[in-house]
Amino acid sequence: MREYYIRREGDEDAKGPYDIDQLSSLFEAGKVERDAYVYDIDQETWITIEECGELMKALFPEKKKLTLRSEESTPEDDDETSDESEEKKQSVSVSQMLAQAEGRDSDKPGGKSPIEKRAQAAFIGLRFATLFILGSAAAMIGLELDLVLAADFLKMMESPYLIFAVVDLILGFFLILQVTEVFPLVRFRAAIGLGTLSILFLASGDPWLAASNAVLAISTYLCTATLSLTRAAIPFGIFGTLGLAGYIVLVILPLVP
Repeated sequence: MREYYIRREGDEDAKGPYDIDQLSSLFEAGKVERDAYVYDIDQETWITIEECGELMKALFPEKKKLTLRSEESTPEDDDETSDESEEKKQSVSVSQMLAQAEGRDSDKPGGKSPIEKRAQAAFIGLRFATLFILGSAAAMIGLELDLVLAADFLKMMESPYLIFAVVDLILGFFLILQVTEVFPLVRFRAAIGLGTLSILFLASGDPWLAASNAVLAISTYLCTATLSLTRAAIPFGIFGTLGLAGYIVLVILPLVP
């Protein structure tokens, strides 16, 4: 590593040798100024530190300046910015800085952040799950409408369809209130309903009801499980709507006078 001898105006004796790190420390402490002299070995003479390009670059490296560019900047402004490239300035728009801070793509500052995308997916999944749970409750009540109208509570308690209907109504109430903490219970109900109700429908000779129930249960489960995938929540919602439509056609519509 190259070493330097320095002296200030009026000094009879030079001080050193100092390496770059030591000289930097002296500058930061204010013990050496730019007008101090350094011995130039190549020219074999004393020159000021400001005249020593090599030493100035080492002690005072040129810093890049960060400037903000508004969204309304014109092409002429961009030309001026390019002309300032000699000063090594980097131009960053405010929206790009905000996008990077929020985790969005800086090339698409208007896009949604990951948090916003998850919130949107959860919103879509919540709406579909609410629709499916309440639709299932209506279908289960429709299957045992005679018992409900007769108000025979003992037989109503023995009906697996009405038990599912009560559970669905309770879960639907919380979903309407946007209590997403019940999502695990909704998924548990969907899994149980997929197996139990499908078996009951198949045993009673209703394969189409079993198919509708399977589609609705799977969609309900996935709508509350894909909270970070907005693109997935929508197809699952549409898929579940088909299952709900099957319930409406097979159970609810025949009840309408």
